[in-house]
Amino acid sequence: MRNRLRNMGMRITELSDIMGISRPTLYKFMDMYGRGDRDGIDADVLKLFDRIKRDPRIGRKDVLYYLLLLRGGRDADICRVPATVTVTAVERPARRLIMLRSTNADDYMSYCEEKGCDWEGTLNSIPDRYDDAAVVSLPPSLMKEGTSGTASGVEVPSNYCGDIPDGYEIVDLPGCTMLYFCGSEYHDEEDFCDAIKIVSDALISYRPERFGWILDHGAAPSFNFGASAEKGARMAVPVRNIL
Repeated sequence: MRNRLRNMGMRITELSDIMGISRPTLYKFMDMYGRGDRDGIDADVLKLFDRIKRDPRIGRKDVLYYLLLLRGGRDADICRVPATVTVTAVERPARRLIMLRSTNADDYMSYCEEKGCDWEGTLNSIPDRYDDAAVVSLPPSLMKEGTSGTASGVEVPSNYCGDIPDGYEIVDLPGCTMLYFCGSEYHDEEDFCDAIKIVSDALISYRPERFGWILDHGAAPSFNFGASAEKGARMAVPVRNIL
């Protein structure tokens, strides 16, 4: 486990701080895990180790996101990411979605566990894409039997005729209004989890009815673009005008 963490660029100091566990204790848990002694390991640590062991393709950012799910980000008093989130309504024309479905995934981490982590590079290599690759929550109209509602994808113009990566598919999307939730830029990529949580919390607490909108998840997919220091965290959801 030590070698896996080292190879993905995870520092023990960083991991112990995020999980609220001392470094000696974390080292002890790694030794216990290596011996197959699972009974005395903290439950969250055990879940993390199992995730890392099951998926050889898991990377540092995937681990940070999983820790966000387990721990809900860092304490507010040490969060270094600005808490400003802008909300912008964007009229999206008819377009197409190139996507890779999953069978059982229901979030970013479970999607990467099932499909690996190559999808991001594959989708971002499509030259005509409108935006960055995202984890996508599909509306019921785009779901297929035997698959989950979670996929990865990028939007492309409605007249896109380029190549489709092997295993991917392309579907048509009608025009709609999307609300884009955009967090602030930040300095340290280690704050990825906090950046995602700030935008996610803003989206959950947002009341679009106050501004003449209502969420319309049946109209289009919702997008989680993840986060980077230079762009901040970004998410987008479909809405309908009620005025």
